[in-house]
Amino acid sequence: MPKQYPPEFRRKVLDLIAAGGRVAQIAADLDISDRTIYTWRRQELIDVGRLPGTTSADNAAPHAVPRRIAEWVSVPRTPLEHLPLEEAGTGSDGAASPAHPVVAPERRPNPSAEASRSLHPETWGLTHTGGALCLEGKALSSLADRWGSPLFVVHGARLAENVRRFQQVPRGRSLGVDVFYSYKTNPVPAVLQRLSRLGVGAEVVSPYELWLALRLGVEPGRIIYNGPGKTPSVVRTLVRSDLLLTHLNHREEIALVARVAAELGKRIDVGLRVATSDSWSGKFGVPIAGGQALAAYEEALAHPSLRVVGLHAHRGVAIEDADTLERFVREVLEFCDALHARLGLDVRLLDLGGSLAVPTVLPLDASPLPLAERVGRRLSIERYLALLVEQVEDHFRRVGRPAPRVLLEPGRALTGNTQMLLCRVNSLNAPGSGPAHAILDAGENIAHILHREYHEIFHAERWGESRSETYTLDGPTCSPMDCLRQTVALPPLRVGDTLAIMDAGAYLVSFSNSFCFPQPGVVVLDQGRETLIRRPETYEDMIARDLHADAAFR
Repeated sequence: MPKQYPPEFRRKVLDLIAAGGRVAQIAADLDISDRTIYTWRRQELIDVGRLPGTTSADNAAPHAVPRRIAEWVSVPRTPLEHLPLEEAGTGSDGAASPAHPVVAPERRPNPSAEASRSLHPETWGLTHTGGALCLEGKALSSLADRWGSPLFVVHGARLAENVRRFQQVPRGRSLGVDVFYSYKTNPVPAVLQRLSRLGVGAEVVSPYELWLALRLGVEPGRIIYNGPGKTPSVVRTLVRSDLLLTHLNHREEIALVARVAAELGKRIDVGLRVATSDSWSGKFGVPIAGGQALAAYEEALAHPSLRVVGLHAHRGVAIEDADTLERFVREVLEFCDALHARLGLDVRLLDLGGSLAVPTVLPLDASPLPLAERVGRRLSIERYLALLVEQVEDHFRRVGRPAPRVLLEPGRALTGNTQMLLCRVNSLNAPGSGPAHAILDAGENIAHILHREYHEIFHAERWGESRSETYTLDGPTCSPMDCLRQTVALPPLRVGDTLAIMDAGAYLVSFSNSFCFPQPGVVVLDQGRETLIRRPETYEDMIARDLHADAAFR
């Protein structure tokens, strides 16, 4: 008889998956079959209406048994690789999972159907001459020729345009927002400095990022410090730096920051991070529920060395639609009312975090909607700002209190679509059944996030040709997990062909590492001019911090 797991254990596993955990690793750590995890995930998608089937509630009813048996043998199953799991289709040892009654992997999708899911290159400002994709008149393949492959390419004009869109006051509104870029999202110093010069502040989460922002010339009054795990030495730096705002992540930080500020004879401007009912929690923030956040604010207000001026709420989970945004902001505004009514505190700086999704980056799920329709349903920057500002402005007008200064910390939404990753086909391996494997010079060492996100991938030299072949795109590292896309339809590939992976401006550079291969360089293309802003890593760079063996071993 199959092993039974309590509901709270199942919920824990699904939460780990939602947070980006690897199926194989979770299965190994918790001594559970990865097949079981896929089963639970499929049922979760059915319960929320994203897959057809019978919900858990209906399955629990005694009269449902005959229907469940009929469904089991008649309903087509979603291919395993299409479920929104990071490692769909692999077992804990990296081998393909066998077919089972819940999901049956399908190795060869219809290439024409795959092609119909694609977006047009013009979505990213690309043009084409013949089959060659170009940015500002420069062929993408020529950029790889000149600067090497793999290569990150930043589009300067799109970066400036995204900043302008965030900084624009919505039509008919008096309130705008103040933008602070999430440094962890794409920590390329030249990009960060350009954002600063365009008027964007810095949202930093570590001593290194604070050092970097100050090194790049960002004024302390344009810096917000977030994050858990602040040590006394870090707090001393924060108190001395006179930042715009330091967010206290959890209640235990209140006494620490207050004590250090008092010892230094200073008063520090702080906010508290709160967790709403649908935001990240656990290590992040103090829950509003149960009065915990209210009690934390009351404690902070009792310390003379803390000037409590802010409130921080970051959803974490992507905000994709108007309803999600409205619920999140409403809960935060209701908490602002509670602070006013119970503690007499009017928040001056309302930091609503980030989490706005990149419209053209999608979860790897089994939605039946065409790709273009799914992208069109997501919030644009303009729509997001209009809804958010309207809700905040109208709320404070209704309650008769001045509206606070609204701060945002966009990451993905600001830089995600401003950067692409160029890579080349190193070799081809046709196993005889299933898609051929195209082994690229870029893999999970620099594009790990493609395990769980759909990014558009173009053939940079033969765009427009029929996508008649289906490939698995593998990276070059000696790891069975190094697969960037299980199935993708492309024109027939040849060794040396250039591919463009779009929306590479969020968490690709951040998570890049030197596993087996050096990290790529970064080039910015702005008004037709190419500039190398990060040179490719060399072998010498990879060992620059290491000492000779003679210094360590006797």
